[in-house]
Amino acid sequence: MARARRWHPSQEDDQWVFAVCDRFLTQLGRQYGTPTGDGHEKRRGAAAAVAKWLKEEGREDLTRERIYPLFWEAARRNFLLLKPPREEYLAQQIVRRYQLGEYEEFKDRLQVINVRGEESPKHVCHVGADLVLTLVDRLARKGKKRVHIGLGAGYSTMWVAQRLAQRVYSDLKCPDLVLHALSSGGFLVDQPYKAPITYFSYFNGALPKVDYVGLFSETVASDDEYERVRRNPGVQKSFALAQEIDIVFTSFASATDEDGMLGQFLDIMIREGALPAEALDKLKQAGWIGDVQFRPYSEEGAITRECPVRVVTLFELADLVRLANTPDKYVVLVAGPCGQCGRLKDDALRPLLKNTSLRMWTHLVTDVDTASALLRSEADE
Repeated sequence: MARARRWHPSQEDDQWVFAVCDRFLTQLGRQYGTPTGDGHEKRRGAAAAVAKWLKEEGREDLTRERIYPLFWEAARRNFLLLKPPREEYLAQQIVRRYQLGEYEEFKDRLQVINVRGEESPKHVCHVGADLVLTLVDRLARKGKKRVHIGLGAGYSTMWVAQRLAQRVYSDLKCPDLVLHALSSGGFLVDQPYKAPITYFSYFNGALPKVDYVGLFSETVASDDEYERVRRNPGVQKSFALAQEIDIVFTSFASATDEDGMLGQFLDIMIREGALPAEALDKLKQAGWIGDVQFRPYSEEGAITRECPVRVVTLFELADLVRLANTPDKYVVLVAGPCGQCGRLKDDALRPLLKNTSLRMWTHLVTDVDTASALLRSEADE
């Protein structure tokens, strides 16, 4: 006699997985009664009520015990979206301590997310993606038919792109999108998943029309060669189209974070003899504290001459500052912990709050630990 195949939630069609989760969450917490014949009712939980409904729909095999595995399956299929809570008090304190302005103006522009632990970098990025989508909707309501979004490189942008693609995938109201790669982002050859162009594939099959603008160039160039690289026909086109970008999403790295892509690249170049050993020392002596889009900065401002190489990227730091001060243009900066080691980057974030010449963001999302560290350091001064 043939042995019956064991049931697994992955065998279920999308419609049943979604329907079970939707009905369960809608009914959760309610009391359901079944007459007992003596004038009383036997109380029934949400899972039992959903199982009763499934039986009526001809799915007697989906018993109450099988409801919960379907939630794991729904999560695997990206049907469930969690929205982390906000910590408004810490956001208020940052706005006040760093003299950013009135809190009401920054209520939605500076968000502190109440998450901790190894998953906090991803959760902060997910909120950043939701924020990008809010800005897309704002531009659409102002009559924008196509919204251009610039994507940086690294883990943070990867998570944002994944969430954004998930949100817009079946969104009939979303306007057409054009995604721009802000850099080639591929100078770590064993980490191609950190290059912006790889994130374009997440949007395959989305209902909104999505077009793409890549950046195919040398990853880095010397100061002498940089303008020549920019004049190459394909690269020149990418830079020309950059003026159409409405929303830039980016993160940043701390100079002391060993997982920072710029620092890793410079270390490799020095070890391989392509750069002199003192090249990194000169950058540190210039006060290197962090970098945005591989452009280093100190507490005083952008570092230009002391950086031994220039990564080819659409926007200089000053360009991002100007963009952030242009009506109907937005720069969303995610400031969570390092996506690989979990290290806080408050040291590199502080100048982006204090120094107006480095205020290259219109919207900023961070976590409670980073926010607390920012407030502690400011209180100590």
